[in-house]
Amino acid sequence: MDRDTGRFVGQLIDLGHRAPVGDFKNEAMELLASLIPFDMALWASGYTQGLRVHNVYLHGLPDDMMQNWERFKHQDRLLASIIARPGVTLDVYEFYAKQERQGLEIYQQHSAAYGIESAISTALPVARTGLLDVMSLYRKGSRPPFTPQERAAKQFVFPLLTQIWQHNQIEHVRSRSNSRAGGPAAVCDQQGWLRQAKDQFLKLVQDEWPQWIGPVLPEPLQDWLKGGPATAFRGKGIGVKADRMDDLFLLVAYSREATAMLTPREEEIAESFAAGLTSKDISKEFNLSPSTVRRHLEAVYKKLEVANKIELFQALNPD
Repeated sequence: MDRDTGRFVGQLIDLGHRAPVGDFKNEAMELLASLIPFDMALWASGYTQGLRVHNVYLHGLPDDMMQNWERFKHQDRLLASIIARPGVTLDVYEFYAKQERQGLEIYQQHSAAYGIESAISTALPVARTGLLDVMSLYRKGSRPPFTPQERAAKQFVFPLLTQIWQHNQIEHVRSRSNSRAGGPAAVCDQQGWLRQAKDQFLKLVQDEWPQWIGPVLPEPLQDWLKGGPATAFRGKGIGVKADRMDDLFLLVAYSREATAMLTPREEEIAESFAAGLTSKDISKEFNLSPSTVRRHLEAVYKKLEVANKIELFQALNPD
């Protein structure tokens, strides 16, 4: 890693902690432009299934650009190639001679219409979920093409960009919801389509439903969400809590291995106490007397063989 890339990485990590979710991509792309100069850019999140897009950031491009691209997306040889080669940054001129490309309909009615001459693109699909992140950097015809060094730099930083964006978005939803719970998290819409998901969340889901492939949550979780998830979902080995924020749900998963010996009420109280609620908070939340809450906690501590809140949290979150 050279000095410029190292400086970019440090600034990006700092940005991920402090930037509001609505500002993150714009500020991140301004940082990226100082490392790899470009005129325009696209950063899209969606699904490999049907090439559906749910979140698009356009830098220096008009909003109708994506609507126009829908007409040509199945002719987009560069997109098909970067999906087939995850994490590899490719240049549009690896697939076409300049004269050949300029004769294509997708160039004449899309790229040229928006002033795009040079392009380097990277895709990061997630096989288990069908989630997809794509970033393309563009230059006008008056600028030189991207260099191999610039392609390598983009290939290095894009996974970090997507990882920090995922964390930024999940923590934003968490902060705006009522959730105090930490743990493996995901964000989905009301139909159960995933938007973001931490690896450990996906692992717990996959362990519970080995045949599951996203991007839609397994049917039991979909049904639970449709019913209004006032209480946690409890499967054989997985527990999931949900908090709603506008049209999205924050999902927090946990392993039920440690809690298998607890009653449902003990499990609810143990999770709430470990997440930071006081006995008084729990008493109000579950409409129980303080003495009843204390008895439940005593039973939990005895069954799990823990002596304090830190050990309780560790027992409930072994990973």
